[in-house]
Amino acid sequence: MGEGWGEGGDIDLLPFPLSPPAFAPEGGSSRRQAPREGKLFEIGGIILDRLRERIQQIKRKRPGYGKILDFYQTVKEAQEKAKASLKIDAIQLKKEWKKLLAKEGFSLIQKDDFPLDLESSVKLFETLCQVGRDANPHLAGQLKRIKEALDDKRIDLKKLLRGGLKGQRMEEIVKELGLDKNVLLFLIQSSLRPSLEAGMEQLRSELNSETWLKGYCPICGSLPSLGLLKEAAGKRYLLCSYCGYQWRMDRISCPFCENKDQESLHYFFGEGEETHRIDLCDKCHQYIKTIDTRNLQESDPVLEDLATLHLDILASQKGYKQPVPSPWIT
Repeated sequence: MGEGWGEGGDIDLLPFPLSPPAFAPEGGSSRRQAPREGKLFEIGGIILDRLRERIQQIKRKRPGYGKILDFYQTVKEAQEKAKASLKIDAIQLKKEWKKLLAKEGFSLIQKDDFPLDLESSVKLFETLCQVGRDANPHLAGQLKRIKEALDDKRIDLKKLLRGGLKGQRMEEIVKELGLDKNVLLFLIQSSLRPSLEAGMEQLRSELNSETWLKGYCPICGSLPSLGLLKEAAGKRYLLCSYCGYQWRMDRISCPFCENKDQESLHYFFGEGEETHRIDLCDKCHQYIKTIDTRNLQESDPVLEDLATLHLDILASQKGYKQPVPSPWIT
């Protein structure tokens, strides 16, 4: 049975309002015939040009996403520029500690253990504030308040970035300054991303991504933000919402509650959008979006997620929750 968006169904997203395209989801088995194989973006250099090409391709198909995709491209370009001069300390892991953590099923490190280039993160934060001023009135207003708070020393930016996404101080700042929490979180996450990914790359060789098979990241313990189907056999991988690491997970399984009952695991996708689907669990009533990269020549998972936010909205309307909310949705 098809479902569609009504007339005038604009959705308030951070930082852009978006009119989603017509949508007709279909349910079905998690098993499908394997399409042709693709590969994932490794953002940087000439491949950044391919990201721009992919963005233009998506914009032609879904014009309503134009502004938000243009902003995403600007953010990615700023992050790549920051990576060029990034200075990150080496992460030291004790051999006996690593063995113990692996045996007990704990992650290698905690979020607070990631080394950060705070100078680079501050510059990136300031850059994002500049490029976001012309995005839309809401974001411009929020950035003005943030700049005033920084100028008046009401926000210690280094301290804020070092604290990451921790609760109490964040809540205090948001309340005191009358800020949109989602905007501030978006700026923090985007500014820390180059440092976090650099730390993840240091630890990649310490793990076997094929054997973890758990619903949380083996590097930092965070929950996944996306699922990815890769290789001809359609192996399922999860993408860490915090550091960006990818690891293997059982195909028929909810990563959040470990439910393996096929009768309570479903998915839907939009008409003509079989490569992007929402996996639903009726046991915990949570969902994760899955990108079938085999159907894509090249893909940046975050871009593909961003370009299908209408699926997240529909999943929410159906009563399912996303454990790691998208920073682009208010």
